[in-house]
Amino acid sequence: MSSPAQPTQPYLAPEAMAATPLALRQSVAEAARTMHAWGCTPATSSNFSAREMGSAHFAISVSGLHKSKLTAEDFLEVDFQGTILNPEQAHLRPSAETLLHALVYQQFPETQTVLHSHSVNCTVLSKLYEADGGVWLKQFELLKAFEGITTHDIALWLPIFPNSQDMPALAQTVRTALPECLPVYGFLLAGHGLYTWGASPAQALRHAEAFEFLFESILKLRSHGYADYS
Repeated sequence: MSSPAQPTQPYLAPEAMAATPLALRQSVAEAARTMHAWGCTPATSSNFSAREMGSAHFAISVSGLHKSKLTAEDFLEVDFQGTILNPEQAHLRPSAETLLHALVYQQFPETQTVLHSHSVNCTVLSKLYEADGGVWLKQFELLKAFEGITTHDIALWLPIFPNSQDMPALAQTVRTALPECLPVYGFLLAGHGLYTWGASPAQALRHAEAFEFLFESILKLRSHGYADYS
């Protein structure tokens, strides 16, 4: 298997620099509601975040809220260590997975939005390929939905990491591995869900939708005995 090709276009979305903090949170909340409608955020699962370009802190969704009702007011400001920055929000609880969002912003400084979801398809696929450490996405036209990809004739590696409740250790595992997977547009936690991101909320949502299409396609190919996804 050949190594993944490099993107040919800049990753930075042109609208990324212009959004205000409130507009960013509103857009991410809308993305969360959209993903709930897709069936990607069952119960109160999933978490979403937004970061102003160049900032050393970001806004992440409050834990325990149903994502069908998420609004721009339902976010906490935290630093890259997960510390709540606004004393008036100290009684609220950020997602347990805040450190995973932080590592994406740190490793990919152009990122403005991180989306984490729990669809059936991504959860099933993550268990099927957990032992392989990931899955190749190859020869699909919809790969061109990922920023910078201009051809279907490409193979992208989607890494899969074992799930863990030890978030600092899990974050360190992901942080160490991601640079070896470039270009990378997301990762799976086995039996858990998908993380994807983008240089704007719209770009991140496009990546999430593309991943969901590819997950469903691969599972259907497997059900028909397709050799590449047997």
